[in-house]
Amino acid sequence: MKVVIRHLALFDFDGTITRKDTFVEIIRYRFGTFRLLTGMAIVSPILVAYKLKLIKNWRAKEIMFGHFFKGMTAEEFKRTGEAFAKEALPKLLRPSAIQKIKEHQAAGHDIYIVTASAADWIKPWSDQFGFKILATCWETKDGVITGKIKGRNCYGPEKKVRILESIALPDYESISVYGDTSGDREMLTLATHKYYRFFKD
Repeated sequence: MKVVIRHLALFDFDGTITRKDTFVEIIRYRFGTFRLLTGMAIVSPILVAYKLKLIKNWRAKEIMFGHFFKGMTAEEFKRTGEAFAKEALPKLLRPSAIQKIKEHQAAGHDIYIVTASAADWIKPWSDQFGFKILATCWETKDGVITGKIKGRNCYGPEKKVRILESIALPDYESISVYGDTSGDREMLTLATHKYYRFFKD
């Protein structure tokens, strides 16, 4: 019986595949630059506290996300994500990252995006390539966004947890991992081929 040799590629999204943080950019897309800046000013004490490591990444993220999206219906949020993925996201992509993704695809490698951003605005884009996504999910109650993270924020150690829960890594001869921040550190430890800040364009 022929042995199938499998290869895996794990990509962070924001800053790795994209040039900008899509969490910020979807707020700009939905509400405009003025609302983004005024909202950032309102939550700036929280952002400063995060920078000073006084509060956790996930909590700062909840406060910022909740300021803009809490109370929005899940259906409207879904439509916003789909529109952003179609209209705005393509302009944020790094051509060299997309080329590398295509190379992995052409070689028959399994590809996952592992991201702290929400699947709501990444999955509509990634579905066209047919690869899988591990992402942060936002809680809804009675069809309305609560502003709370559902489960855990897919960042830092949680990225590694999600990967180990979802993918049988011993089945792969090689694992290529692409990341660009300290939030990818744990994921990068899983690599047989490690690429940190690999894409420059």
